[in-house]
Amino acid sequence: MARKHKHEEHVNHERWLVSYADMMTLLFALFVVLYALGSVELTKLQQLRASVRWAFHIAGDGKTKDTGIFENQTGGGDVMHAVPLLTAQSGEMREFLKEVLPEYEEVTGRSLKYNQSDDTVSLTAPMSDLFEANSPAEVKRGVQAWLRRAVVASLTFASDVQVTIETPELPIGANSRGEVVTSVQLCERRLQVLRRLIQTCPEIRDHMIETRFRTMQDVPGGVGARNWEDVAVVRLAFTNGRSSAK
Repeated sequence: MARKHKHEEHVNHERWLVSYADMMTLLFALFVVLYALGSVELTKLQQLRASVRWAFHIAGDGKTKDTGIFENQTGGGDVMHAVPLLTAQSGEMREFLKEVLPEYEEVTGRSLKYNQSDDTVSLTAPMSDLFEANSPAEVKRGVQAWLRRAVVASLTFASDVQVTIETPELPIGANSRGEVVTSVQLCERRLQVLRRLIQTCPEIRDHMIETRFRTMQDVPGGVGARNWEDVAVVRLAFTNGRSSAK
């Protein structure tokens, strides 16, 4: 019986095309990534940096001498206890003030009073800078945008926002029922308006905001219904400890 002749298998000379196609795909992906890295938007990077620092509640360089701050905390960005401040925070605070003070002056035409301590930056403005005369409805539009930016910028060093209103107590008008309206009543409503405005910042949680109200005891002479809003003040304190702001 004759044996069947076994034909030799043909060599596939086109196998290199598979490797070549894989290589070209990887090169294309590489160039796409390089192009994306080459068109970075600084604003988005700054927002990412602020979001990451807030999420981990990183203070200063994010570490003490031996142990990272985040290692001592629980709950990520929604922690209930403030992260302790480090001496390095003074640099973050200075950068914050260099940003928000000129912006405020550009918006209002007036300068902010400020006070800086180891764990708190406090900004003080006359009531008339923030609200239209005798109106509790909303904060002036330009100041609204500035306030949101300031709150988000403060998260590089602070974990709490305190809003304090101080006002003299005096009658300023009457409502539709003929009842006397006082400056205290109006400012109590304005305090809630400020709280709601800060709450519109997605980075801020409710437990991070504290509101306070004080009635001035020593009122300068000549203060009346027309100029009381230049005497009343709004104080914003950005701090890492609720009991530390003054």
